[in-house]
Amino acid sequence: MRDGLGPGRSRGMTLALVSAIASLVLSGCVAASAPPSGRDAATGFPFGVYSKEMTDPDLGRVRLDWIFGPDGRWAEVPIPLDGQPQRSPVVRGTYRVEGDLVTIATAWPPGWGTSEHRWWVDGDDLWTAFRASDVPGDAAWFAGLDSRPWRPPS
Repeated sequence: MRDGLGPGRSRGMTLALVSAIASLVLSGCVAASAPPSGRDAATGFPFGVYSKEMTDPDLGRVRLDWIFGPDGRWAEVPIPLDGQPQRSPVVRGTYRVEGDLVTIATAWPPGWGTSEHRWWVDGDDLWTAFRASDVPGDAAWFAGLDSRPWRPPS
């Protein structure tokens, strides 16, 4: 699933989808929806934008932005860092926090599933640890992401 295509998606269909989403990003539709940073009063969970860089064989070197809105909406925005084409869609959904567990349910693209993560904050950094998913392969995807913190963009 996390190879940038999702289950049952052809490269041509994915490239067309990514092109359309990239147009929205460039027009400011996605960037304008980034929430201010803060903490949920009831759970202490931080909302706002958290980023990390990674290198993926299919995507190249990218920065992933996880955007947590105070209203429970979530997005993952991949940003190519070496001038390569955008090969992965902006992922959107919702999140729910119960204690030290955050559940992320993906609404777009369809079929990208729901995952659960332990979370904690160390200074300004958000750490996550994969717990479970209804999508095979998510454990491998998140293993690389969980090795370092999500940080507010500088």
